Amino acid sequence: MKAAVLHAPEDLRVEEVQEPEGEVILEVLAATTCGTDVKMWRHGHRALAPYPCLFGHETAGRRLDTGERVLVSDSVACGSCAPCRAGRAQICRSPTWVLGGFAQRIGAPAAALHPIPEGLPPAAAAMAEPLAAVLHAIARGSGATDVGVLGGGSIGLMLAGLLAREGRSVLVADRHPERREQATALGARAAPRLAKHELVFEAVGRPEAWRQAICAAGPGAVVVLVGGCPGGTEVSFPSGPIHYDELELRGTFHHAPAEVDQALRVLAGGEFPWSLLAGEAIGLERLGDALAASGRGPAHKWVVDPRL
Repeated sequence: MKAAVLHAPEDLRVEEVQEPEGEVILEVLAATTCGTDVKMWRHGHRALAPYPCLFGHETAGRRLDTGERVLVSDSVACGSCAPCRAGRAQICRSPTWVLGGFAQRIGAPAAALHPIPEGLPPAAAAMAEPLAAVLHAIARGSGATDVGVLGGGSIGLMLAGLLAREGRSVLVADRHPERREQATALGARAAPRLAKHELVFEAVGRPEAWRQAICAAGPGAVVVLVGGCPGGTEVSFPSGPIHYDELELRGTFHHAPAEVDQALRVLAGGEFPWSLLAGEAIGLERLGDALAASGRGPAHKWVVDPRL
């Protein structure tokens, strides 16, 4: 079968590979791209297997054994580590990562599969993986009605759309005017920078953005750090606001299985306009160019269809 294979940073090749192995084999119908894919392509990632390796983790497919359409979750928790036993599967210490969506077929554990609601297109279903992480981030926040979101990428816009739908006042800060326009289309306000807010979500994933989020928090606010910095990054925080304003910093990572099912229901119910983020459908051969072009203009996800 054909697959996009990473041989080294920025060395992506589409080539014939062996058929996948796994409990369930699926035909890939759509795999959407995200910022993590760009990081994997540029720098590698701790979740990747040794080079050469497959990647792609927002995957909708069809089971070859039953024909059922399913979302392939990108990980399965071990179920036995301390966080798993405490009901926090999203921070499992020994997860099984399920990567390889940028290929014609993928093998996956049955536990990673979530039925796609009737009528939901594969490209939309694939977005349930990041949307589940957004739902988890919102749950890690507070009930404050005055919310700032730093970053207007796909995660930031998903946050803004769901928070605005809850009736909260949301301001999205992003330097790209196109992304500010997308935020307003979701019912949020938009500006180049944040003012002071009761609840702040950081959705950029850079040390300077973490510092900006803290500085944009009002007294007693909660700051939720959604964007993950690369492993080993040293981050210095402004101690004044944390200490004198009694800010509460909360990290958030990934999602639990129930949140994946919730995300699929949100998308199927039209509670988030997924088409706002759906970019052009492309084949595997265009994936490298698509990843290289990410980060420019409006926020969008390339929809990789290996059948093209």
